[in-house]
Amino acid sequence: MQSTLAFSLAAALVAASIAPALADDQAKIHATLSRLGSSCKNTVAVKFPGVSMADIHVTVAAAFQQSLDDGSMGLKNLRKYGASYNWTVPSKHADGSCEVNARGRVTQFFGK
Repeated sequence: MQSTLAFSLAAALVAASIAPALADDQAKIHATLSRLGSSCKNTVAVKFPGVSMADIHVTVAAAFQQSLDDGSMGLKNLRKYGASYNWTVPSKHADGSCEVNARGRVTQFFGK
């Protein structure tokens, strides 16, 4: 009984110490994705002069988001390689994708 209690207490302590680290990583991932996504959005704005920034929608590419969600990619990878995004400009009936490296440079831009 005591060993079960000790094990439960140890597991709770480990979980309590890991949870803030994971939350901190999630916040850093979100901030990095936002920063890199801004680069994609700015590139779209250049391609469509006169369109308001509010009319440009940029989201993390689904396959890329899945890699973040399932843990096969993390903050370290994001900071090393960058991210993939999809963009749309509904008023122009345009959409496409951006590849943004870790420094915020758009390395590939596709769109119609």
